[in-house]
Formats: sequence, structure tokens, C-alpha cells
Amino acid sequence: MAKQKTTQQPSMFKKEIPQMPERYYSSGPNPNLEKFVAEHSTPYDPGTDEYDVPPFNEKIEIGNRRNPINDLHTYSSKKPYKAIIQYIKHFTKKKDLVFDPFSGSGGTSLSSLLIGRNAIAIDISPAATFITKNYCSSIYEEEVEKAYIELMNDIGEELDWLYRTKCDICDGEALIKSMVWSTVFECPRCLSKISLVDCIEEEQVIGEKQKKQTVSLCPVCYGNENEEEIGMGIAKKINEIPVITNYECLCGCKPKIKQRTYKDENPKKREYFERYDVGKISEIERKDIPYWYPPHRMMNVESDTEPWGDKWRAGTSNFRTVSELFTKRNLWALALFKKNINDTSLLFCLSGAILNATKMYRFRKKGGGPQEGTYYLPPVYKEMSFRTLFDQKYTNLIKASIELNKIQSTNVCISTQTATNVKNIPNNTIDYIFTDPPYGDARQYGELNFIWEAWLDLDTNWHDQEIIINRTRSKTEDDWEKLIYQVFQESFRILKPGRWISICYHDASEGTWGLLQDMMTEIGFIPENLDSALYIETGQKSFNQLMSDKVTKRDLVINFRKPRPGETRADLRFTGKEDAHSFTEKAQAILKEALDRKPGSTADHLYDELVSRMVRKGEFERHDFSGLLKTVAEAVQNPDVNGKLITRWYLLTTGDPVDEAESKKEEAAAERLSRYMTNYLKENPQFEGVHYSDLFEQYLPIKDKPRRLLIDWLPEYFYRSSEGTWRPAQDEAEATQKQNLRSSGALRRVRRFTNALLNSVLPAEKDRPENPATLADWIYQCRRAGLYELGKLLYEQGGLSFETLSETAKLAVQEDYLLCTRRARQAAFEKENQKKHG
Repeated sequence: MAKQKTTQQPSMFKKEIPQMPERYYSSGPNPNLEKFVAEHSTPYDPGTDEYDVPPFNEKIEIGNRRNPINDLHTYSSKKPYKAIIQYIKHFTKKKDLVFDPFSGSGGTSLSSLLIGRNAIAIDISPAATFITKNYCSSIYEEEVEKAYIELMNDIGEELDWLYRTKCDICDGEALIKSMVWSTVFECPRCLSKISLVDCIEEEQVIGEKQKKQTVSLCPVCYGNENEEEIGMGIAKKINEIPVITNYECLCGCKPKIKQRTYKDENPKKREYFERYDVGKISEIERKDIPYWYPPHRMMNVESDTEPWGDKWRAGTSNFRTVSELFTKRNLWALALFKKNINDTSLLFCLSGAILNATKMYRFRKKGGGPQEGTYYLPPVYKEMSFRTLFDQKYTNLIKASIELNKIQSTNVCISTQTATNVKNIPNNTIDYIFTDPPYGDARQYGELNFIWEAWLDLDTNWHDQEIIINRTRSKTEDDWEKLIYQVFQESFRILKPGRWISICYHDASEGTWGLLQDMMTEIGFIPENLDSALYIETGQKSFNQLMSDKVTKRDLVINFRKPRPGETRADLRFTGKEDAHSFTEKAQAILKEALDRKPGSTADHLYDELVSRMVRKGEFERHDFSGLLKTVAEAVQNPDVNGKLITRWYLLTTGDPVDEAESKKEEAAAERLSRYMTNYLKENPQFEGVHYSDLFEQYLPIKDKPRRLLIDWLPEYFYRSSEGTWRPAQDEAEATQKQNLRSSGALRRVRRFTNALLNSVLPAEKDRPENPATLADWIYQCRRAGLYELGKLLYEQGGLSFETLSETAKLAVQEDYLLCTRRARQAAFEKENQKKHG
């Protein structure tokens, strides 16, 4: 099987393959970037410019995103190129210059080239630009096939040795296609050593939401009528052992693909499993790998005890080096391929197959593969033959070449650098930007790309420049905001006036959306004016995906436009041009929001809050901050831990209704959401309510939004279901209850009180509950509104005893507390579970 021969006949007519330009890619900053822009951008002349393209206003549904191009290489949060093409077609014409400051896997650039646009792709990650380069490169099929055959001729004999075994039917030569490994645990009850695959699987109902979950039980204890759960974090891990082999017979006996197990009922299969399958592992273990493989410690962290990154987990991601992610056989095979590959396209195939060759490949009856966006080492994993994985990528490459070689432009420049400073791109030269920025800590691209960069021998020391929130590297939200601001500031500078930037929005909090909108507006962009949110839908979601705790369940796309010369900008923040009255109104609103969120703030913190919202930082000096603060707040002196008196500020009134203008905005938004909920639940009677993310999509297009975040006022209008979703009032009594809640301002008062507790600040006297009955009512209102954490906090730290209440009232508040505790614990568990599994 070592030698490969081509059976393809030479074609009489050679295909026209687009020629890629010289120096179009660089694994560092591309020195050709400035020259590329000069050659492929068109001059902007405000006197003759006639560009006038309206916002894109179509929802895109791609269906199944699986295709040879997409399957060539995985990448976290990858966007379907066919969707991006529709945006580029709408906003640009042929030969226009398209820019992506966060290239990722190169979807924007590939889409541009396929329809005859020119492209610039920038990313700080060398793995990202390597993948982008290969997606944007022409594929010379005959040359790649020749390189593949030469590669297999060179390594085939050694590769076959790594996976060689014997067929237990004909005793002929066979090759291992995959091997399943299982963790062995020590049962906490009977101390037996149990392989996880031998455990009894039982479906149990877990938690408040009555979710069904499969648990693994010790078979020894189960036989003694005891149920003892076995698994990670529950039982002591002993080791890992091979338990199942799938192999291909090379002699032609049927079936072609066969299986045997370590406890096979067939004695011969069991014997061959030990002699040939386990024997091969022992043979490999006795030898040293004769080729280079990455010596890197994860994220180059030398410590054996400290987390190497935010994706490190003590139980499920507790590895320290890149090589620990692989069995020795697959590590050897990868090193063998890497040593002998001399073709860039084949190196792309290798890179694309790496993750499936790790111990992260889950063993499942249906499907498998690593979990996307995380490092999770499952207790039962499948060791895939790297030859099989590589051949799959090679087949995808040949299939994808048909489409990739249809590119109508080869004018692309790929640069590995930060997009916070693109000084080599002059002002007003870019025709369109489509990008998917990193949102906070939602995707840890630097950590996830590290394995590729280590194997490809690329730079792995660039992470200080990464735009990310990362606790391990002490990269804060302020760091992220500062750097992302610089990127969009540069994007504004280089984009031609009147042109558009489309930003994918996903996996982030509602507050991040507000921050992004404010940021873009402060920079000078004008947001699109549409009646509905745009999104890219990529296929049917599972029930768990529909119920997941995310603000967005699919990729929203938000468009902003750079104003034409002389066009008024839609500033949300202070511009420095306000008259005294409008400035005072804006400043009072910001101070009220800040004090609602953090009662007991000091004056310097409130001053910083105001200044951070201004476009021109020096403009505040002409205003009387002290006098302004006193119009909305009162000063209270409280002792700190050392007894020193600290002046803290609290809102002048408590339980005050939202001002009339804001109240009308909230009521109008609530009416829109109520209509949507009613229609949705009629069409989907199987659900108790509507997921927050669906409401958020309906909320996004509202032009005149309330100041308060949607999540803050939603409980004052709607009810939380047992599923954690939202529903409108079902009768007059429920509607009246919500109306009274708004009129009394009870929930706003509760939030101020609990915010003070959470910030370890003494609550204002007017914000405290007057008596135990008021506190009990607050807990009840939190339970009804789905504010379970706050209800639990009120009971535990409210500062009042319920002993003076009647027995009935005491039982009622205890019941409310227990329900809040259970729901809060369940929500925390689900949030941690989602975080753990990416």
C-alpha cells in the first residue's frame, strides 16, 4: 500500500488557472500593502462621487453550511462565504476594494475574489492569515495530485507500519482506521477499577427544568442494587485503555471495515485485539519519534500548576504541552507528514486535519469530532487514523478547487498584523468593509489557534497584541474596548465617504451591543435605519440551541455608513455642541443610570462616567459638575472599613417612576415585543415563552430606544416562564400586577438596594425595605419577575428578620426563597456548563 500511482490521463486542454500575484501573503506585516492599495483602489473625488447604495435589507438563510470549501478547514465562528457574497454584491461593484480587519479564515476575502472584487485581509494571528491565504489561492490540481503521490510514495511504508494490524477473519494484512480509548475510574463505593464504556447508562431527570441527562453507573454496584455514578470530577481517574478497534482488511474479505473489542465475545477477535492492536501500541511506545514535532508548552506558559489560559480546565483540559493532545501514534504520523510535505496546498490539508487527530475527538454512536471553540478532552475518545483524516481533506481540496478556481480576481493582499494601525492604507481608499470582530471573551482565538501555529512553526508570541478579554493574561474589558475602538477608528479613516461597514454581532451581552453602537457613532458612523434586524441563518437549530442562554442565537449583521462631506452625524454621546439645557438633560440621564447601577458611588467615579461618554474630553470644564450632581443625587457620609468617613452619592428619590418620555419609549417597545410574543406563541404552542435572544432581535431595529437596557425593564412588563423564556400577561389580573409594579417603582428600588449590597456599599436609607413585610414582597416580586439571584440575595442579606410575620407569610417567603435558590443554582450550573463546553 506504500506506493501510489496516478490513473489520471493527461488532458488535451489545460485548464486556465488564475495566477496569484507575487508577495500577496506575508506571515508578518506585509511590506507590499501600501503598493497594493495604490494599484487596486480607485481615487475618491467628492465632486464626482455618485455612490448612493441603500442599506442591505434581506435576511439570509443558507441551510446546511457543509460543503467542500467550508469543510477544508475549521475555524471558530466561521461565516458561510455564500452569505457574505450577497452583502458584497449589494454594496460594491466589480474591482472595488473590500477590507476585513479581522480576517479569521478569510471568508470576506474569498467572497470578494469569487465575484471580481479586490481584497485586503488583516489578522494578528499567523494561523488566521495562513488559512486565509490558502482559501484565497488558486489550486493547480495536477501539481497537487503529483505532490500527493510523491508524498505517499515517500512516507507510505512507514505510515502503514504505524497503523498495521491483522484481520481476524482471513489473517491477512489490515490497517487500523480508528481506535476508541476509554478512561478507567475507581468507583468511590466499591473501589473497583471500571472502564467508562463498561458502565451502565441510565437516563435521569435533573434540576428544576426536568432536563433528561444520561449518567454512567458502576456496573458492580448496580449488580448489588446500588447506583454509584462514575465520571470526571466524581471518581478517581486511573488511566486510559484502548477498548474498540475499527480496521480495514487489505485482502478483500467482507465486510471491508470490521470491528473488535477488548472484551469481545469472539475469542479470536479478543486475542487479535491484544496481540496486534494493543501490541502495535506497545511497539510504538518502545521507540522514539525520529522527526520534529512541536515542543511548545501551551501558550508558552512554563508553570506546571498555573492555568495556561482561560480555556484551561483542571479536569477536562488539564494538559500542558501541544504534544499531550495526541496519542504517540498520531503524533508520529503528523510529524512524518510535516517532515515530508513540500506543497502549500498539502500543508493546508495537514493543518485542516490536526484537530480531528487529537484526543478531543469524541466517541459517539452518531457523529463525533472535537467540540467547537474549546479544549475538551472527553473521557472516551476516538483515535482517528491520520492517513484517513489527511485523505479526507485532500479529497475536499480537489472538490473545492472546482469552485475556488472560479475566482474572478486574484488581487488580494494578506497581512499578519494588528488592525489598530493600518498606516499603509491611505484615507478614503476602501469601498466596503465586512468583518466579524472578537467580542470580549466570547471566542479565545489566540488560545484556540495556538496548536495550528505550533505545528506550522509560525509565531506563537503575538498574544500581547490580541484584542480580547482574558483573565489569565490580565486583559480587561477596558483593554478590549480601547483596542477595538482603534480598529474602527482606522476603518472610518480608510473607508470612502458614503460607503458601508457591515459588522457581525454574536455571542455577546446586550450591554456590548450598546457599547458597540455608541462607539461607532462616536467615531462618526451613521447606523442603518431599518425596521427589522438582519441575520445570517445557517440551518435548523436543536432544542438546546434554541434554549441556550445567549443574547443572540445566530449571526446578526449591523450596517453603519460613513457620512458624506457635510452630512450630519448621528452622535449618541456628548458632542461638545449642546446648549446648556440639552447638556444638562443628557448628563442627568447618565448620572441616574450610573447611580441606579452603582448606588453609593463617589463623586470622582461619577465624574469619570460622564467624561467617558464625551467626544471632546475638554468640553466639560465649562460645566458645574458639583451643581449638576446635586440635581439628581444627595450626599451621604458613610464610614469605610477603617472608620474614615467617605462621601457617597445616592439618587434623590427612591422608587421614582421613569420620567414620562422614557416611560413612553418603554411602553412602545413593550407593545412591539408583546405583539411578537403573542404571534410567536400561537405559531409555537409547544413553548411556554419566547427566548430572550428572539426578543433582542425584535428590539434592535427600534430607533428611539429607552435608556435602560432591555433586560432591566423587561421584568416590569412580562413574566418569566419555567423554561427561562418570557411571555406576556395572560389575563387582566396579571396585566394589572405588572402595571402596579411599574407605578410603584418596586423593582427599580430592589435593584438599587441589591446593587448596593453587591458593591459592598451601605444602601441609601430611602432604598431600604421599611419592614419585613416589604422585604417579603420584594422577594415575591423577584420570583415573579424571574430575578432569582436578587430574590435569594434579599432573603440572605436583606438585614431584616421574618419572625414577626404570620406563619402563613413566613411559609410563603420561605417558599419564594427556596424557589429562587433552586432556579438561581440551575441558571449558574447551565451558565458554567456552557462556558466549560465553549
